[in-house]
Amino acid sequence: MCSIQDREQSESLRRQRDPPGAAAEPEPIDLLGYLKGLGRHWLAGLIAAIIVAGAFFGLGAVAGSGSQSVGSTWARAHVMMTLPAPANQGQAVMLSEAASRTINSYLAVQDSDPLLRHTAARLNDGTTVSVLKAATSMYWGGGGQVIAFYALGTDEKQAEQRANAYARAFIQDSSGLLPPAVAGTPVPTFTLVQAAFPSPANPDPLAAAGGSSTSKLLGSPVVDVVAGIVVGLLVMAGLELRSSRRRLTA
Repeated sequence: MCSIQDREQSESLRRQRDPPGAAAEPEPIDLLGYLKGLGRHWLAGLIAAIIVAGAFFGLGAVAGSGSQSVGSTWARAHVMMTLPAPANQGQAVMLSEAASRTINSYLAVQDSDPLLRHTAARLNDGTTVSVLKAATSMYWGGGGQVIAFYALGTDEKQAEQRANAYARAFIQDSSGLLPPAVAGTPVPTFTLVQAAFPSPANPDPLAAAGGSSTSKLLGSPVVDVVAGIVVGLLVMAGLELRSSRRRLTA
């Protein structure tokens, strides 16, 4: 009987001390633990930012370095075609009419594998035929007998080296470039009249447009740093969100 009365009395005292509408006391905040967790999140974000920025920079360096890159800098060399001297007036007219057909026939084989292999051998720097196929082209504007040999490179020096090698390989291989159906036309001689020099883009609308915009973006330090910061902030936000959910469910 006494124990029942004691329990009722204890319950009455508890109700008086903690009325039903009273708010529960807030749990103490572990400020030190929170700051430690936040510091770990910032550290993880910083590491992620460094890794991503470094990876982007490395990809850009690989994509835009060395002889395996097409590049975006133009150079051109000039080669003049000379037809045999006509023996009479009739032959002169024929040669004049044949000049444009002859030049166009050579322009049609500008990306032939034998010519580009010879160009690569002249360069001897590891540049492949596939890169040269994208980096080199010929252009003839008509009204003359000079062909422009264009080449792309990662800088002016490389572009000029490619254009010179391309033009000289063409001069040496010209006798064997045309198919048999064109072999009956007058046999011209080709002379390098101007070595390669920096040039604007090839005016031919079908020519290569110049290096990849992706490799340029990847190689930009500003883009690399911004990408690293964005990824780092996302990592920090994700870790903090996960920790907040754990604290709420604890």
